[in-house]
Amino acid sequence: MVRSCVSCGSSFEILDEDLSFYDSVSPTFAGTKHPIPSPKLCPDCRFQRRLMFRNDRYLYHRKSSLSDRQIVSIYSPEKLFAVYDQDEWWNDRWNAMDYAMEIDFKKPFLEQLQELRLVVPRISLFTIGSENSYYTNHALFMKNCYLIFGGGNSEDCMFGNYVSFSKDVFDGLCLYSCERCYEGVASQRCYDCTFFTNCRDCTSCLMVEDCQSCSNCIECFGLYRKEYCIFNQPVGKEEFEKYRKELGNLTPRTIAQLRQRLGELKSTVPHRGSHIYGSENCTGDAIYNSKNCKHCFDVTDCEDSKYLAFTPKGINSYDGTFTSPDGLEFCYNVVSTVGTKYSMCTFLAWYGSSVYYSLECHSCHDIFGCVGLRNARYCILNREYTKDEYERALSKIVTAMEERGEWGEFFPPSMCPYGYNETNANDYFPLAKEEALTRGWKWREELEQQSYLGPQPEIPENITEVDEGICDRILICEVSGKPYKIIPQELEFYREMGLPIPRRCFDQRHRDRFSRRNPRKLWKRSCRKCGTELQTTYAPERPEAVYCESCYLKEVY
Repeated sequence: MVRSCVSCGSSFEILDEDLSFYDSVSPTFAGTKHPIPSPKLCPDCRFQRRLMFRNDRYLYHRKSSLSDRQIVSIYSPEKLFAVYDQDEWWNDRWNAMDYAMEIDFKKPFLEQLQELRLVVPRISLFTIGSENSYYTNHALFMKNCYLIFGGGNSEDCMFGNYVSFSKDVFDGLCLYSCERCYEGVASQRCYDCTFFTNCRDCTSCLMVEDCQSCSNCIECFGLYRKEYCIFNQPVGKEEFEKYRKELGNLTPRTIAQLRQRLGELKSTVPHRGSHIYGSENCTGDAIYNSKNCKHCFDVTDCEDSKYLAFTPKGINSYDGTFTSPDGLEFCYNVVSTVGTKYSMCTFLAWYGSSVYYSLECHSCHDIFGCVGLRNARYCILNREYTKDEYERALSKIVTAMEERGEWGEFFPPSMCPYGYNETNANDYFPLAKEEALTRGWKWREELEQQSYLGPQPEIPENITEVDEGICDRILICEVSGKPYKIIPQELEFYREMGLPIPRRCFDQRHRDRFSRRNPRKLWKRSCRKCGTELQTTYAPERPEAVYCESCYLKEVY
């Protein structure tokens, strides 16, 4: 079946296996099965809609609605709903059931859910078990971390997204088990590496990409188990060390030259069609130890799933995003949902089952249209029912949602509390303000203010010439004109690593890292070597020579 997306108009395919999945997760209430229909939106638009409900990086000062003390929150101060600090939200001084609403069967259910969501207090940040890491979000068990968004179990890390099990990592994106690294993207188990992308098990490498088990390499691409290489050529320890000594402390000019040379090298060598390791019958990118997973990105230990992203342990699930660390089973259309089974259309549902159209609910079972509940069961709009009452009411609610074409669809953008430019959606699907507003989506004006592109404060190129006074100055981003500061821990790291003071603010550096990674989208291409059709994140018009897995392995290994 081929369908046109009701949002972007593009065509997308719905296979028999997809219909079987939707049927398998369709719930039964009061003896009536309510089939989940095939989606109206294409996979990209579904992904975009889920991302619109998550704000990782934009933090604001505001006052707690409970204690009136100054706090940091993902919700800007002009938003009028109640926001509690983390310790306040998790304590027993309030109960989300106190905000319970009666079902009005004459009104659209999602309108009632939005009314409930606007009165139930929200948590300021989503962090658990962290120490000295207040300025983090969607982060678990962090220690001494600052502006790390997503990930967990990391220590002494700053400025990054999705950084897990790492230490002394600055400016990273999608890093796992890395240490003493800077400007790494989509890499695992690397040590003492700088400016690296799609690398695994590398040590002391500079400006490298798609390298595995390499050490002491500079300006290299696509190497396996090599050491002392420059521009993909083995040069021996003595010549390598001489070249590295000549480079000395890195400067912005040196970094630009190294990046240009790497780009020249990349244009001459084959590229791996996708980064899939230890997996069977999978398509997508950054897939590890998985089986029968299609159109998946950044997934590990997943099976029989489709359209997952940033998911470990996803089993028999579709359209799930950000489900670390404990994944999900038999779920559909969920985001930031962890350890949950048989659930659909949820945001921040942790460790529960049979949770539908609910937000920020934890350890709950058999709930529908609830907000902020903990350890609850058989609840609708935060009101508790008997099992029979619950199922009878649900059958009636779902029948009405089916008639309106809402059943199975994720929350509409009108329920999103952020401006589009505050959300993760703008990372993957960047839009201009006018386009977002034309679609009827919100936009936060203040993010576009406070820009200055006049004369810049002079910053020494070599870190040895930078004194502690840099931490007292306001610097101006050379791209966006936004002000930013250098903090003492940051300066110490740059000195230790021989790195220059960044000329760009954190937000711009984040965008730069995103640009070094291929889109989370698949295109059909032919292997440049053997002609076999493959699915890859390299668009057909791009000039890279893309090889299938078999040809690439023969070439590199």
